[in-house]
Amino acid sequence: MRVSGLSSRDYENMLELVVSVMDCRNADSAWSLVSAELVRSLRGTTCVFSQSHWSVRRTIQFGDVDVLTPWYCGPLPDDAPERGRMSSHPLARYYAETGDNAALTVSDLLDERTWLSSETFSELRQTSGATRHIGLPLNTAGSLTRGFVIGRGGIDFTTGEREYVRRLQPLLTRADAHLRELRRWRAQDADIQAADEFRLTPRELTVLSLLADGSTAEAIGRRLGISPRTVHRHLDNLYRKLGTSDRLSTVLRANQAGLLRGKLGRPVGEEPAQPPRLS
Repeated sequence: MRVSGLSSRDYENMLELVVSVMDCRNADSAWSLVSAELVRSLRGTTCVFSQSHWSVRRTIQFGDVDVLTPWYCGPLPDDAPERGRMSSHPLARYYAETGDNAALTVSDLLDERTWLSSETFSELRQTSGATRHIGLPLNTAGSLTRGFVIGRGGIDFTTGEREYVRRLQPLLTRADAHLRELRRWRAQDADIQAADEFRLTPRELTVLSLLADGSTAEAIGRRLGISPRTVHRHLDNLYRKLGTSDRLSTVLRANQAGLLRGKLGRPVGEEPAQPPRLS
């Protein structure tokens, strides 16, 4: 069966990927799963996940850059020559300059002749052979851009492949919000073993962390891209697993168990401060 040019198997792959991502306690491992699936499903040879910042001097400053290729997997070193070339890539510049969230290919921005005669095309053909690229931005906030660029050689991306990326994009955007909160929880030196003992899921941990910040169910839902009803379902699970009955006792119990180390806490209902935009 096909819906909007995609098969039922395409949708199954999307859901399986998102479930795998949400089950990961380690954000880095989760993005490796995503990168591998994007390369597989789009017949790619390279996948880059990056954060970039469009500065007041109209230059692109790259933060974390993770690369998945057949010959290298991992973060791109700060002194890698590829970093200098990234800012001249048409997709990188377009997303940084416009803040557009549309999933686009290089051919959407440049005509074939201009692209084939560009220095960027020549360099990519020599270094990776990936001369066709599609962008999958996750979100933009102000001057910050986050997302994937998948590359391959040969023919350009088909209509079906573009549709696959467009359908997957909102799912990965929500997963990204979850993983950023999970990374924030892990950075606070919480007791991971205690989380295992209480059998808390990664999603429940992110909800617990935001609850300790004093966020309401509505605020937690906005941060994670889920409905308040879904938040309440996670809260009910937390109460049951921690043996508590309300938000305050849940936060106190979690603190005692080492699940919220480093948390200063706020009065329940107060909005948490926004985390730094670039990690």
